[in-house]
Amino acid sequence: MTPTTVASALRTLLDGDAAQPFVTYLGPDGERTELSARTFENNVAKAANLLRDDADVSDGSRVALLLRPHWQAAVWLGACAATGCVAWVDGDPTDPSVDVSVTGPDRLDAARAPLALATALHPFGMPFTVPLPAGLLDAAVEVRAHGDRFTPYAEVLGSSPWLTVGPRTWTQTAALADAAEIGARLGLRASGRLLVDVTTADDAWLATLALPLAVAGSVVLLADPGADVEAVAARERCDAVLR
Repeated sequence: MTPTTVASALRTLLDGDAAQPFVTYLGPDGERTELSARTFENNVAKAANLLRDDADVSDGSRVALLLRPHWQAAVWLGACAATGCVAWVDGDPTDPSVDVSVTGPDRLDAARAPLALATALHPFGMPFTVPLPAGLLDAAVEVRAHGDRFTPYAEVLGSSPWLTVGPRTWTQTAALADAAEIGARLGLRASGRLLVDVTTADDAWLATLALPLAVAGSVVLLADPGADVEAVAARERCDAVLR
């Protein structure tokens, strides 16, 4: 049966080899971070527990993600899906519908939601090394207090809105279906490994999480605009490239 929610797609992946690579991030300074499916799930659970316990989010709540495509952005996308929230990429933190904002290191001066988190986007998820502006909490510190298993209070349905990018909002089911179509167009096989040039790909946000889940495979997020994409794809043993 084709998974219709992010959680069910992740369970399908974990029923296979949970130690297999799931998301790999290659940064502009040569950094490389790789998370297995199990490690990714643990990170998602911690972030989801934070959203529920600290912001009291519910189905339909909105989380403004002021981030670029990154392995930590994938975690927050997963946490939003697990709690039934809408991940609003580049959303307005002051919008009354927004409960939480997650800000990257280059946007610390952005407006803030009622719960305002910031992530250093450190390769290994470490906290900031300098004090943050008043009103911003370090996400890497805050998630530590939360459990690495998450069970929603109520079932999150595939019809739940999940991802907003620009004028488009996808439900979880629609995002997985559209991602599967992109994979098919690229010739990406089931359980395949996809390289995404996040500096150029129009579908980078769908490819950050929905696409590897849709094919029960893995994704390499390449954020180096000067990289030789084909060489990186060969080195990472990718089956297809999205750019």
